[in-house]
Amino acid sequence: MFNGAGMKKRMRALLSDRQGNFAMMTAAALPLLMGVAGAGIEFNRALQVKSDLQNAVDSATLAAATKFRESQGEKSDGELKAAAKQHIDAQDFTKDLPEAEKKSFDEKVATVTVRNETAKGITFKISMTVSYQMPLNPLLGLIWEKSVPVSATSTAESSFNNGSPLSMYLVLDRSGSMSFKTDTVDKSKSSCQNFTLANWTTKPATVQASSPCYVAKSTSLKTAVSFLVKTLNTSDKTYKAAGAPESTLVRTGAIAYNDTTFPGQDIDWGTKKANAYVQAIPLVPEGGTNADAALMTAFDALKSSNTKESDEHKRKGNLSFKRYIVLMTDGEMTGKGSSWDAPTDASVRATCAKAKADDINIFTVAFMAPAKGKSLLQACATSADNYYAPENMDEIVEAFGDIARKASGDVSRLTN
Repeated sequence: MFNGAGMKKRMRALLSDRQGNFAMMTAAALPLLMGVAGAGIEFNRALQVKSDLQNAVDSATLAAATKFRESQGEKSDGELKAAAKQHIDAQDFTKDLPEAEKKSFDEKVATVTVRNETAKGITFKISMTVSYQMPLNPLLGLIWEKSVPVSATSTAESSFNNGSPLSMYLVLDRSGSMSFKTDTVDKSKSSCQNFTLANWTTKPATVQASSPCYVAKSTSLKTAVSFLVKTLNTSDKTYKAAGAPESTLVRTGAIAYNDTTFPGQDIDWGTKKANAYVQAIPLVPEGGTNADAALMTAFDALKSSNTKESDEHKRKGNLSFKRYIVLMTDGEMTGKGSSWDAPTDASVRATCAKAKADDINIFTVAFMAPAKGKSLLQACATSADNYYAPENMDEIVEAFGDIARKASGDVSRLTN
């Protein structure tokens, strides 16, 4: 047995022995060193988990806000909270987590909703926070913590308005290429004339019918405008189908063009006359593409120096209103010829610039258009959110519906 003095002597001898001390000290410190090295890996993992969680929560709140708008404010707060939670679950964010972590994740979902109703409509806000303790490498527990909190918060807003005063002018392409087929099959017909660039001639009537029958671009446009009209009417608290006037908030007009400009439908209260004008566009339109004069007609009708629109709105008690042009083409500006016309393209761009400078909002729809047509309409749009490039019938219908929702103020957006 060693006494105290002997133990101290032997410990001093051990510490002064350089032969084996390094190995012993390394062995003692190895778990600590491994923990420190693993901290960087765990930090990166936590960042990735937080990023994935943020995307999931953003998507969930936006989905709930959209459901509020689509239900015209009829969905209850409880239903919307459930929709947000369901959206989180559907993304299966926890599929790779241990069962213990899944339980922690599920228990830490907090959702708050705020709803305000005024004479103009209903606004809705939903905030969601999702968090859980992410277990760390056990070795990190020797120098730090066993787990770290990871959370994400998102807020989305939506509104359903009783209507917003607006004047909208549709400027629509009815050139020959609008006769061409889309990839949507018309199941109501066994066969029809399916026009394409390859079989298009100066005498369209000579083209033989073929099967299956595909929906033409012109028909897709008519369907899209009908959906725009329906969406505007749904958002308009003053809309009366048999009313005179049909609306005291919404005024619409329309004009069609190919290489020339056709007589248009002047802006009037409601949507009926403008929609009837569009539905009367030939199913097999012909001609080249030149939107210049038609776009100028729309600009002249809406520009601030022309007081007709402001006077009409004031008569209905609308002290302010929004002005919109919807410019649609499926081609490039060719004039009467078949190749791109730089002066015509430049003239359209110039008119778009004037309209935007006058605070007129321009939506553009490049429907199955070539590169130069898309470039023109991207330049004309008020913003990237106002530009659409649909490639089939479903997409152009959704584009026109989205335009109507934005114009009427019925939108959903993330606010954080």
